[in-house]
Amino acid sequence: MPSLCLSLVSLFLLAAAGLAQSATLRSPEEAKELAEKILGRAVVGNTDSIAAIIRPYWPFPDNELEALVAETTRKRQGLVNRLGKSIGFVLVRRETLSDTFLRLTYVEKLDHTGLRWSFTFYKARDTWKVHSFSWDEDLTSLFSSGSHR
Repeated sequence: MPSLCLSLVSLFLLAAAGLAQSATLRSPEEAKELAEKILGRAVVGNTDSIAAIIRPYWPFPDNELEALVAETTRKRQGLVNRLGKSIGFVLVRRETLSDTFLRLTYVEKLDHTGLRWSFTFYKARDTWKVHSFSWDEDLTSLFSSGSHR
């Protein structure tokens, strides 16, 4: 009987792990909600929790996500003194390529300037997955000419 109990517990844990990794984004609006949840954490300085939010929608190895989030946390700590406190974010561009890719570009507003955040989602079959996310200080690329006038 103990081996049957152990087998049932193992089966339950495997099923739970499968469910955790199979979360789906059914629409571009759900992808947008995910991006804004991530930004909400970044704005309050809680970048360590970003990996937990993205992981169910991340199709690549966990170590890639962990490295990306660790780098984000490290770099942001160095920017606070120079750029000021984060005061919110705004969606500035929404782009689609066919019905396959969605890119959402946001500006995180800080006291002295902004940061550009880009989230790219890929649609495989009927669900969307996080393809990538990045952020930088390149605000000039937000303008169609890519330069100041």
